[in-house]
Amino acid sequence: MSALFNPGSWAPVVLAWSFLLLLPFGRSSELPMFIMAILGGVLIWKHGKEATWQGGARTFSLLFLCIWIPIALSVPDSLWFKKSLSTALTYPRIYLAGIYLIWVLRENLAHQRLLKLSAWLLLFWVVDALIQAVVGYDLLGYAYPERLNGLFGPHNWKLGLTLAMLSPIVWEYVSRHGEKWQLALAWLGTAAVVLLASNRQSWIIFALATLLWVWAYARRLGLHPARLFLSLMLVTGLAGVGAYQVNPKFSQRIDQSMAVLDFSYEGLDRASSVRMHLWSNALTVMENHPFNGAGVRSYRYAYAQYAEVDDPYVNPDGTGMAYAHQLLLEVGSEAGVFGLAGLLAFFVLFIRARWKLKLEDSISWLAWLGAFVWLFPLNAHTAIYSAYWSLLLWWLIAISFTRHRTAEVFIKH
Repeated sequence: MSALFNPGSWAPVVLAWSFLLLLPFGRSSELPMFIMAILGGVLIWKHGKEATWQGGARTFSLLFLCIWIPIALSVPDSLWFKKSLSTALTYPRIYLAGIYLIWVLRENLAHQRLLKLSAWLLLFWVVDALIQAVVGYDLLGYAYPERLNGLFGPHNWKLGLTLAMLSPIVWEYVSRHGEKWQLALAWLGTAAVVLLASNRQSWIIFALATLLWVWAYARRLGLHPARLFLSLMLVTGLAGVGAYQVNPKFSQRIDQSMAVLDFSYEGLDRASSVRMHLWSNALTVMENHPFNGAGVRSYRYAYAQYAEVDDPYVNPDGTGMAYAHQLLLEVGSEAGVFGLAGLLAFFVLFIRARWKLKLEDSISWLAWLGAFVWLFPLNAHTAIYSAYWSLLLWWLIAISFTRHRTAEVFIKH
């Protein structure tokens, strides 16, 4: 048991990494998060403010409060009281797990180990998905459906989006331990999987992650970023044309996206997968629940309540779309002005924290990058309050503060 609290041992690194390992397999990733939450509670019990209010843990605690307080405030008059209440009561497990990660992963050796394990795991995801794309089945026997999904299995479309935000971990590891041609191959492999997963949200995230990581990589090499950007744009264009020619599923998504060039409501609606109507409804919900929203995770009931006659998203059971598919609209409709104010404060703190990170502390920088590109507001989004994305985002956010410059206060322990 004591090894789990020892920053110099493998145990906390493997426990943190096991969360990623289990991500593709339903709710099983909750297990390592639950264990880390218990251990985080033990740390708080033993060390109090020293564990929660010093070094990177202080900013992490403030970030968590920015999101959790509006969740709690949305509960009293929620349209789905039971779900909003359960979300508010169970959300702090993420905070406890984050405190544990910040405490035990503060040493450079732990960072190197976590980077290595995570990079090799993600490379396995890429190889497995590419086998599925070529052969039609991945290594677990999952068939290639309308979107590439690899280890994530049937009807689970999280591969492309998850890999898009985690890909910089692969690039960073290969750039430090491999040749430049291997780095190029690693980028092409991750790009191919993200493209073939056919999720346009993940394409934007991947492009943004590439832009920011290449900027840091060029700076590390003493190169002007434009030299690398031009090469990447050329390779990306050629890869996209090739994928369009040989993969009908990918070409269908591109054709759908090109409808935006009509510059009409119908074209925008088609290009966004009929989301214009969905976003309009979210604004209506915000107008009718301006302060604390309709209740976190209750949007499906709010949507049906304010939907127009013959709305395509209203189900026979009287529910509607589960979430607004856009970060600002989801937070605004489910947590109201309080949620948006908390989100604004979150962004200010989170972006300020970036400048206290050293690019040499690679796993912290990469974790910050992964969370930032997912949260980037000018994009469509999956549900920020859902279990999967909440766990993954806060796992990354916690790791981004494990080598916060003010975390040296922990070293004496």
